[in-house]
Amino acid sequence: MLETRTRWQTSAAMNFMLRPAPEYARSAAAADDGSWPRALRVPALVAVMLGLLNATAAAGHVSATLVASEIVAWSFIPVLQLLTGAGLIASAGARRVTFPRAMELLFAAHLPWSLWLAAAAVFQTIRPDPIVIASGVVPMAATAVMLMAFGREVLGLSRREARVRVCVHQAATIVLIVGYIELATRLSVRIIGAFGA
Repeated sequence: MLETRTRWQTSAAMNFMLRPAPEYARSAAAADDGSWPRALRVPALVAVMLGLLNATAAAGHVSATLVASEIVAWSFIPVLQLLTGAGLIASAGARRVTFPRAMELLFAAHLPWSLWLAAAAVFQTIRPDPIVIASGVVPMAATAVMLMAFGREVLGLSRREARVRVCVHQAATIVLIVGYIELATRLSVRIIGAFGA
């Protein structure tokens, strides 16, 4: 009698999150030049996800016009991530893949943030709590681990070079996003007002 076993299959994105170094090594070794349409697919999906989540969190419902306006309003985040990612990739002269493939593999590290954003939007809609926002350190740490593996396996960096470049990349991304939000919303004034009241 044949024995059949059911094996739990994880998605490619989940494999990158759970086993970043071997997945990045396997992907860098694969004969795949990548393409710009594939490289831009995840940033486009991130913009759509941000539009859907913000529309739902802000209004409690979605409509085509609301989601479209939220996609446009929040598309700066994947654009800034593309720019900081391009800087990270360009800084590595010995990368093992083409530039579009490197960009595609870089965005494989977005899953922790995507999962966190979806969960945070749900929790903030049900019961707003600042602890939910503070929990963003979890995807930040997971992304840093993934980017370190990306730097070593895809960009061909030493451990030290990967650590330095990932820190600079993450800092630049955070500063640009927080700076944009500050310019658009005067967030600092609101925070100071919340403590002053």
